[in-house]
Amino acid sequence: MGADLVREMTKLLGSERVASDAAAKKVYESDGFTIACGEAGCVVFPESAEQVVGVVRKLKDLDIQLVPRGSGTGLTGGCVAFGGGVVISTARMGKVLEIDLPNRVAHVEAGVRNVQLSDAVAALPGGMWFHFAPDPSSQRASTIGGNAATNAGGIHTLKDFVSSNHVLGMELVTPEGEVVTVGATDGRHSVAGPDMAGLVCGSEGTLGIITSVWVRLVPKASSYRTVVATFPSQRAACDTVSDVIAEGFLPAAMEMMDGRMVQLVNDTFKLGIDADARALLLIEIDGITALLDADVDDLRAIANKHGALTIDASGDPARRQQLWKARKAAFGAIGKISPSYCTQDACVPRSRLGEVLSEIDRIGQRYGLSINNVFHAGDGNIHPIFLYDDHDPVAMRNTLEAAEEVLKFCIDIGGTLTGEHGVGVEKLHLMPYMFDGNTLRQFNEVKAAFDPNERMNAGKLLPSKTVRIDMLEGVGRKVPQ
Repeated sequence: MGADLVREMTKLLGSERVASDAAAKKVYESDGFTIACGEAGCVVFPESAEQVVGVVRKLKDLDIQLVPRGSGTGLTGGCVAFGGGVVISTARMGKVLEIDLPNRVAHVEAGVRNVQLSDAVAALPGGMWFHFAPDPSSQRASTIGGNAATNAGGIHTLKDFVSSNHVLGMELVTPEGEVVTVGATDGRHSVAGPDMAGLVCGSEGTLGIITSVWVRLVPKASSYRTVVATFPSQRAACDTVSDVIAEGFLPAAMEMMDGRMVQLVNDTFKLGIDADARALLLIEIDGITALLDADVDDLRAIANKHGALTIDASGDPARRQQLWKARKAAFGAIGKISPSYCTQDACVPRSRLGEVLSEIDRIGQRYGLSINNVFHAGDGNIHPIFLYDDHDPVAMRNTLEAAEEVLKFCIDIGGTLTGEHGVGVEKLHLMPYMFDGNTLRQFNEVKAAFDPNERMNAGKLLPSKTVRIDMLEGVGRKVPQ
């Protein structure tokens, strides 16, 4: 089937839109969760919805699995092909189709990158005051179709919310090869009937392939203050986070780093942070200039109550840019200290952040792992970073077993399995831990309504009867039956 498959795809798309040799496919064997790897039958790069339809219909005739993929910046193995499936990349579908500033709507193809859209908006007369708000750390590379598929969040999620709050409508190709439109496709920002766009957002490519998206454009804040506070302990920083929210503040962003990450980011980006800090909060507030300094004073008082070592506040755009660039590049800096890392993702009640971080430390010690933390503290979205050597099977197994313990602890105290990364294959085996049988059955009925034959990214997000994925084959772990 391999040669026949490539021949059929080449007939449809041309050789320049099909990758079939081993070296080319190697690039697509994983996403940012490098433990889960799979070899695709081939990778195709359609450049229009019509080409996507042609590919999907042909793969239906051939009864071959299809796997949607954007830029591959996900962190759960959700866009990896297993069992010779075909990866359908929308990365070349990169046209900004329309920007309607009066109605604050943009229509873009799925492969448009976050930053690309905001740059296009800013280039229009009056557009400099608007932007597409979701800003995952990978926003220079991540695509808006991928954001919608995974319901991505980002650093400013605390105030701006996740992608589903900014997606108005979508065009998608179903597993049968039909084009459907869900949600609003103009300036109405609402539509009668069930919220189908909300259903597709976060479905991780299991219901259809998103080919274009209508998104809302929101005003940019005109004034900012960036506050950097360091603390003698993680607990003190976590208590500050809870009190900031309890006092009625809604910062644009409130990020936290533990002492290990503070040292690494400080050394990498020369930020001049106190070397004795065991935790750091990076808080951004925005709004009316005349009120911001008073808000900073209130934040300073809250941080001091919890024993802050240093508190620096600035309205300097250059300093703000430096700090946020360092925050968004923090994960990349891990490469200086570890050959591999696995970033976890869960949401917990803010009031229990300190307890969760202490438990993460205990779990890391038990498994002999170093775990760094940098995360969206304001909405309780933790991101422990497990450092390991991917040439060491024992270290890989320990990493995933430790990550499972962390996730179960988060669920047990009232948290969720994921905050923004999604489930993919990485957390698939924990879906029955999070949800009861009746709930999972309802999820599967929704999946079956779109994809009764389980051909669209099966074995991701929901346990599958037809596709079994062992992401740690040869490392001693099996996905539960």
